[in-house]
Amino acid sequence: MQAERQPGSAIKPFIYTAALENGFTAASTVSGAPIVIEDATLEDEWRPEDYSRQFHGPTRLRKALTLSLNLVSVRLLRAIGPQYTVDYLERFGFDPAKMPRNLSLALGTASATPLQMARAYTVFANGGYRIDPYYISRVEDGDKRILEHTNPAIVCPECLDQAPAKPPTTKSEEPGRVAAPRALDPPVAFLMTSIMQDVIRAGTGKAALQLGRKDLAGKTGTTNEYRDAWFSGFNGDLVVTAWVGFDQPASLGRAETGGRAALPIWIDFMRVALDGTPEKPLAVPPAIVKLSVNAETGKPTTPDDPQAIEEYFIEGTEGQQPIEIDPESGSVVPTKPPENLPEKIRELF
Repeated sequence: MQAERQPGSAIKPFIYTAALENGFTAASTVSGAPIVIEDATLEDEWRPEDYSRQFHGPTRLRKALTLSLNLVSVRLLRAIGPQYTVDYLERFGFDPAKMPRNLSLALGTASATPLQMARAYTVFANGGYRIDPYYISRVEDGDKRILEHTNPAIVCPECLDQAPAKPPTTKSEEPGRVAAPRALDPPVAFLMTSIMQDVIRAGTGKAALQLGRKDLAGKTGTTNEYRDAWFSGFNGDLVVTAWVGFDQPASLGRAETGGRAALPIWIDFMRVALDGTPEKPLAVPPAIVKLSVNAETGKPTTPDDPQAIEEYFIEGTEGQQPIEIDPESGSVVPTKPPENLPEKIRELF
């Protein structure tokens, strides 16, 4: 409730969501090469690194988030702008005053509590609505008379066009429904959840595969010197955040990452919490289309391409000119379609 800590890479899904609403797609490629940043608010020269200390070439955003690549995230944030991103993160319930307005935000140098992180991930889990956590639903006296109600905003798509519910006129009267505000459009929420499912299928959260479920998604988080370890994960019914750290920030020890220190706690809890509950497959919204892209370049290709994979796109973005970021300047540069593509694919550029 009160322990504000740095979320590390657990904040990356929200930055990637901001990018999706700013012209990028899950197939957009961003360089993971070494980078030197001159920023007076950080250091004279800031040299961010990936956890593995390896470098990557142009990488699709889906793959970059799955592997939690820091250098891709820094370039992505530089392209869309820290100020735009801070303003965007407010829709998930984050306090802008606790967000750094520089590129370190890409590595999770913000401040947030475990409760705030769980609330933010709920926006993905429920299809795009921002809700407020609450603890007491009602207060009754010894004769079961209701003395007080809470009236939380709930996910209620059919209520969105209605006026906010009025509070009860008497303490025994049940309050009317209050619709939670929409923070994300359904296609965006779907796409980000799909990417975070890959975090568990093939990324930093793959230890959760032992639960034997296909409806789980989430993201690990690790901070400098292994002071904080996070895992926030969910399915369509339940969101859980696990955090590990000392009361007074100190290193947990070498390699005590979110995937190693926090994820096992999350797995043990979810094993019990979801026991006996059916899987809840991720429903594909009508505004989502699927297209074959090259696994390396992210560009549209034909299904017979040996490197072809299927990718989801928000309808209308599958045909836009792919976005690439200049690795040095950080500026967005449009790309041209390869000459050897069939005409029907070239038209997608």
